[in-house]
Amino acid sequence: MAVYQRDDLGKVLTAIKQGKPCSVYLVIGDSYLCLQVAEQLAVALIPDPKDRGQGVNLIDGDQEDPLNTLGLLKTYSLFAGRQIFRVSGSKLFDSKEVAKTIWDKAKSAYGKGDLRQAARHLARLAAIGQVEVAELAGLSEGEWQAAFSFAKADATWCLEVAGAMGDSTKSPSSGSKDPAEQYVAAIEDGLPEDNLLILLVESADKRKKLYKSIVKSGTVIDLAVAEGSSKGARTEQDTVLTDLVRQTLAEFGKSMEPKAVPALLERVGFHPVAVVRETEKLALYVGDAPQITFNDLMAVVGRTREDALFELTEAFTEQDLSQTLLVAGRLFESGVHPLVMVAGLRNQLRKLLLVASFRSGGSPDYVEGMTFAVFQKGYLPDLKHGREQWLSQLPTHPYALYMMFAKAGKYSVRQLGGLLATLLQAEFALKSSGLPPLLILERFFWQALAGEAQQVLRR
Repeated sequence: MAVYQRDDLGKVLTAIKQGKPCSVYLVIGDSYLCLQVAEQLAVALIPDPKDRGQGVNLIDGDQEDPLNTLGLLKTYSLFAGRQIFRVSGSKLFDSKEVAKTIWDKAKSAYGKGDLRQAARHLARLAAIGQVEVAELAGLSEGEWQAAFSFAKADATWCLEVAGAMGDSTKSPSSGSKDPAEQYVAAIEDGLPEDNLLILLVESADKRKKLYKSIVKSGTVIDLAVAEGSSKGARTEQDTVLTDLVRQTLAEFGKSMEPKAVPALLERVGFHPVAVVRETEKLALYVGDAPQITFNDLMAVVGRTREDALFELTEAFTEQDLSQTLLVAGRLFESGVHPLVMVAGLRNQLRKLLLVASFRSGGSPDYVEGMTFAVFQKGYLPDLKHGREQWLSQLPTHPYALYMMFAKAGKYSVRQLGGLLATLLQAEFALKSSGLPPLLILERFFWQALAGEAQQVLRR
């Protein structure tokens, strides 16, 4: 058959309605976007709601035995009509090729404090390497490279996830034979006409024989959206999310004030399910009003001022000028006083200055690139001697402090002192110059992040 992109979904649905369904559909992308497409496929394949309720079999890939699903798929049903077997999070396409993607998702979930999600991703990763999650931290660099085909980073936090989640991190044994090979044979031999398989995955190794078999005999729908914070990636992400907002509003018979849409996307980020839920919340909040306004958004969408200020300081610390300007503009529009932003930035710079002095002061010596395990068990205990009062001003969680030490490496003590002085000048201008406050802030960001101030500081 073919590989379709998200803009081509209409062609797939039209083929089904014309009596040309496939026995296997593979949908790749964000889990919520995949579920949306799976629902549309189910409606097209089984139009009657009553029949659809009986004919769609939902299977959780995390708990699934793939061979058991294959057995059901190859068995003729006792009931008339189509039977759809929909597997969410299928592991049939996991391999070394996607191991780095799975690892990055696990790290991201852990960084957000979502241990359950981190455990789910780590269990998939461990299954690829045929080890247990608790064993990941102990793998040597060579063993890690052989198991996953990418360089090992700090993995000590995997022990925390394994300890907190217990048996949920156990890697299921699938036997010596790859189940995917048996799926390939079944597809090539032909499945019962009324039995259909829909596989939903976040990523897939396109080199696998099963993927190629589905491309040849079934349909692949690739919903992949560019990742990262580049202009092109953000444009693509915003396009997908804007479509979700529009579809959700249409269900409620409402519209949204144009300037409220980008503000909503900036607040929520690329989290499709969250965008839909927040849009639904807004639609219910305005009641009978036909349009959701910017003020409605400010009143309802649940990102606190503290969250937004944290995002501003993080963007500034990462030296991301465009994101810093964007977040500062949103904060200003939402009524956050510029001096509050200055206070947040000043607090962050002071912390970085303190950390930078620790890094460069010696006793104990900070070694660039040290792992979290070395930092936590070796460097940090020595650092605490006689410095409790100073350390009380910094993050208390060891990993958060470790990350701050890494971020401080982008600056010298002299640079940070210069940035504080430049920020003080901006604060003075805010209080006395009469110039537009946002203009003063933006000038400071350009000075600090576009090279002007940094060149002066290096002289």
